[in-house]
Amino acid sequence: MKINKALRVLIMYNGLLIFGTMLFGPLYAVFVQNIGGGVQLISISAAAFYLSSAMFLWIVGKLGDRVKEKELMLAASYLIRAVGYLSFIVVSNALGLILLQVLFGLAEALGSPTFGSLFAKHLDGDMEVMEYAEWALIASLIMAVGALMGGYFVSALGFGLLFVVISALCFVAFLGIILSPRKLL
Repeated sequence: MKINKALRVLIMYNGLLIFGTMLFGPLYAVFVQNIGGGVQLISISAAAFYLSSAMFLWIVGKLGDRVKEKELMLAASYLIRAVGYLSFIVVSNALGLILLQVLFGLAEALGSPTFGSLFAKHLDGDMEVMEYAEWALIASLIMAVGALMGGYFVSALGFGLLFVVISALCFVAFLGIILSPRKLL
């Protein structure tokens, strides 16, 4: 399967983000328990993420098409996530966790529709399903590897270093998008 350069760049940098996210994703409940939370805090913080994401999606939906260089919105979402994951190092209570989930809701609202828009813009007309399928295949494999590696990483090195690594991956994705030629994306 051969896909164009713009899609390869989008897949590569979004793949870094997804890999980092999955290093932590399955371990979120363990982290919440480590800061003294339980089932309720896990549910409340997840709801905070989804509600804030919905609110910010409404705003991005209203204003996003006015942005000429949409790749900058995608880069901003990666940078916000980099800061967010690094912030997990200092989160020690429910309020901090919930505020952090609101920040991730903003990042999701900026990134998800923008990635989809940029991806769709660069689809090859006669290979749309194949290109979406290839991205879904790559993303699924990345998620599987990330989920497996996250447990080993936390067991050996702890959550603090995990958050630094995830933040670094998000920051590399941010730089990759920012430094990509504007004509490409």
